[in-house]
Amino acid sequence: MKASFSLPATALFAALLVATTALAQVKPMVGQIVRAVDGAVLGQVTQVVTDSAGRPTQVLVQPKGARTLAPHSLSVKSLTDSPEGLKAPITKAEFDAMPVVDLEN
Repeated sequence: MKASFSLPATALFAALLVATTALAQVKPMVGQIVRAVDGAVLGQVTQVVTDSAGRPTQVLVQPKGARTLAPHSLSVKSLTDSPEGLKAPITKAEFDAMPVVDLEN
């Protein structure tokens, strides 16, 4: 009796394609400018946080200016792409009031 697997080679290829696509989504985000709803620059994406499948879930945004040295975290799902960079659905004041990400711990 021959054993049969329910995952054909096409399923493996599809999984690899999803992982490659997820990686492609992550790389272009690093370095992009993030703007508020009114167009004000919030900062620049310094890091992308991914889930276990490699899909981007959060971005760490280094604020513009010297007010704080630590980045803020924004959900990737909340961001929209625009010709000027990424746009967040918040104001600069809301962004500045967000807690910072502790990269040391």
